[in-house]
Amino acid sequence: MIQQLKHDVLYIIYNRKYRLLILLTILLTAGLTIYTAVNVTVEEDILLHSFENFRQFFWLLCAYLIADLLSTDYHSQTFKNIIPKSFNRNNYYLSKIMVATILGVFILVTHAITSWIVIGSVAAGIELNYFNFPYFLLGAVLSLFLFSALLSFVITLFGKETVTIGTALGLVLLQILVEGFDPAISAHFPTMYVVSLDNLVSESMLTALISIGSYIICTLLLFIGTIKIFHKQDLFI
Repeated sequence: MIQQLKHDVLYIIYNRKYRLLILLTILLTAGLTIYTAVNVTVEEDILLHSFENFRQFFWLLCAYLIADLLSTDYHSQTFKNIIPKSFNRNNYYLSKIMVATILGVFILVTHAITSWIVIGSVAAGIELNYFNFPYFLLGAVLSLFLFSALLSFVITLFGKETVTIGTALGLVLLQILVEGFDPAISAHFPTMYVVSLDNLVSESMLTALISIGSYIICTLLLFIGTIKIFHKQDLFI
């Protein structure tokens, strides 16, 4: 497991496109935060509005990075070099899901820190509030785990990078498009969970626990399904 994690972490560190994603996050956050600060009224919270503008971009970035991380060995056909180093095939996808989730959370924290710095620099003295940060991070972790597990299932089932990236971006865009139809339902969407979990807990602890439990169960079922298919595949042809 440690060997696989090390491999995936080094892949991200030394791959320029992931560094560019972080740079894009910083630049995009700075631009959106300044734009928000100029256009909101005094009573409105700049950070909350800035993240609402950033949230869709965040999920598009995460959809791409997760799909890319999961499909890299299919694309480059490097399973012959990777799988023999792992004592258990379970470790392969578990590591991918963990690293993808951590990178997604890192992008989210990068946005939060950048927006704080930008507002503190250009609008000092304004009282700023943010989401309940523990629920903010918990919502991000749960939704990223679920989304990563789902895309793991897709790449294992089809074995094609284009299908995985298309599914990832398609699902994110579909959720964004239908978020406004029924707020009670869309609050449980992965794209909304990072901001809606706090409200779910405040309104009904039972509903929040059922929602969190559903996320965990679905993630486990998708991971188990992925591993069952993965164990049956001959990856060394």
